[in-house]
Amino acid sequence: MLVEGEDRWVAGIRGAQVVSVGRRSGSRVVGFAHGIELKMDGPVLLTHGSAPTPGVASLPDEDLERLRGATVLSMVLFKSGSLRLVFDTGHHLNVDGSAPNVETRFVKPGEFEWIGRRGAGVLRMLDPDFG
Repeated sequence: MLVEGEDRWVAGIRGAQVVSVGRRSGSRVVGFAHGIELKMDGPVLLTHGSAPTPGVASLPDEDLERLRGATVLSMVLFKSGSLRLVFDTGHHLNVDGSAPNVETRFVKPGEFEWIGRRGAGVLRMLDPDFG
């Protein structure tokens, strides 16, 4: 269930498993169970542990593959265009929506689509029959 806060939406995908990680048309794409998909263009920050924690370094892009089989603990979509995902493996995935040349798209079929870019996150509800 999608929950709206003052500056964010909690995506309500806790427990969703990562089923695929790859690239499509130059974008990084993470696929989750039930057709849920995250598409990212531009820099992403993948860490083992929380990004603000001292001494936590960004992992190389190819380490995104380590997310395959991981389970989502939380996903926050910020109205500033940024997002944060936390996995049961200890990995955290962050995208800074205010950074230049960054665009992120998250779709939960039949429920909603969120696009983050240029410092704004826009949420659009989808028709469950056509979404």
